[in-house]
Amino acid sequence: MNKVEKLLKTQIKLGYWNGFSMAMYPNQPAYEKIDVDFDKIWKSRNKINLYYHIPFCKSICPYCGFFAVAGNDNELKRSYIDKVNEQMKGYIELLDYKTKIMSICFGGGTPNFIPVELYYSIFETLSLSHLVFDENLEPSMEVSPELLTEEYLADLKQIGVRRLSLGVQSLDLSIRDSIHRNNLNIYELFDKIRKYDFNINIDLINGLYGQTPDKFMDTLKVIAELAPETISIYPLAGDGSSMLKADGQIMTNYEKYGLFKEYYEYLLNNGYRCESNIKFVKKNQSSTHQQKIYEYQGIDTLGIGCAARSYNYYTHYGMEHRFKQKNRAQLLEQYMNNDFRNLDYYGVQMNDTERKSRFAIYGVFMGIIDLEKYRIQFKSELIKDFADVVETLINLNLAYIDEDKIYITKEGTVYTDIICQQFISENVKRKMKLI
Repeated sequence: MNKVEKLLKTQIKLGYWNGFSMAMYPNQPAYEKIDVDFDKIWKSRNKINLYYHIPFCKSICPYCGFFAVAGNDNELKRSYIDKVNEQMKGYIELLDYKTKIMSICFGGGTPNFIPVELYYSIFETLSLSHLVFDENLEPSMEVSPELLTEEYLADLKQIGVRRLSLGVQSLDLSIRDSIHRNNLNIYELFDKIRKYDFNINIDLINGLYGQTPDKFMDTLKVIAELAPETISIYPLAGDGSSMLKADGQIMTNYEKYGLFKEYYEYLLNNGYRCESNIKFVKKNQSSTHQQKIYEYQGIDTLGIGCAARSYNYYTHYGMEHRFKQKNRAQLLEQYMNNDFRNLDYYGVQMNDTERKSRFAIYGVFMGIIDLEKYRIQFKSELIKDFADVVETLINLNLAYIDEDKIYITKEGTVYTDIICQQFISENVKRKMKLI
C-alpha cells in the first residue's frame, strides 16, 4: 500500500472534507500577492468566458462566503455598472480582434437585485466592441427566486438571458427562515419562468443548519418533479459560512456523504445523469452551464467586477477578498475609485506543474480524464506523472482505465473532492498549509 492509498482510505473512512473548492484549482488559500501582466495574459486569447460579479444583496445569507454587500442604494448600483463597463472596455482593448465570447454568466451577490435596465448597458458595451458572440451563447444569471417578478423575467428574456440559476437551497419552512428566506411557491414560480422558455438550474445545499436527510430529500423530490434542466447540490462548506461555526444541528461530513449516495441514486432513477459530484443534468440535455464546461475544457474565464476572479493559462488572480480580509465596503470603494490595472491582486502564476494538476482535477470533476489530450498538451504521460494516485484510484475501485481515458466510478464520484486533493501540487499544498 503506497502513501496516497493509506491517506485516501483514512479520509474516506472519516468522511473528510476541508471546504476547498476543487472546481477552481489552484484554490484561494494558495493565493498570494502577485503582479498581473495584463498584456501577456489576454493577448492572443481567441476564446473567453465572461463572468460578471454583481455584489449587491438584500441581506447576507449565513451560509454564504462570497463577496457581497447588503443595501438598496440604486445610485451606487448604477455607478457600479458604469465601472464594470469601464473595466470591460479596458479588457476589450487588450483582447485580439474577433475574440469569441463562449459564455456569459452574472453571479453574485444577487444579480436580480439591481434594476434590469442596467444589464442593457453591459450587453451594449459588448455588442459595440470587436468581440464576437458564439452562435450557441447562453447568457446565464444567478437569481434570488423571491425577487423574480414576471416583468423582470420578460425584460431578461428581451435582453438575451437564456439560463437562470435559482438559489432555492431548501423548501423546508424552518430552514428557509434560518437562512433569511421567505416562503416560496415553487410551482407558481416555475410556471412564470417556463412561460418565457428559460433553461433552469436549481441550487440546493446539503448540510444546512437544522437540515436532516429526510428534510433534504423532501425538497429534492419536489424539485425533481418540476424537472429543471439541471440540479446543483453543494455541501455546506468553506470558512466564509457562519453556519459552520454553529454547534449541534449541522450534519457531519460523514452524514453528508451518506446523503449524497441517497440523492445520487434517486436522481439517476428519476431522469437525471450525474455530470459531476455537484451537478445533475436531465438525460435529454446535451449541455449545461456553458461557463463551467468550457472552463474545464481549458477556455479562459475573464472576471469583471469587484472581487471577481479570472482563470487563465498563465495566471489565476482576483482582488483581496478571502485573501487579506478587509471591510467589504472598503473593498468595493477601492474597486470603484481605481483603474482595474492599479488594484492589488492575489493569485497563482501558472507553470506546467500547476497546469498538469489542474488538468487532472478538472477531469476528475467531470468524471473523465483524457490521457491523449494530456499527452498532446504536456508531452508527458499522466499515468507516470501521478503514478501513485492513479494506482490508488484503481486499487480502491474509484476509477478505471479504458481506451486512453480514466473514468471515475460511481463510488469515486461520491468522493470527488477527496480524489481531487490527491492531485494538488506540493507547492500549492504548502501554501494551503495541507503539509
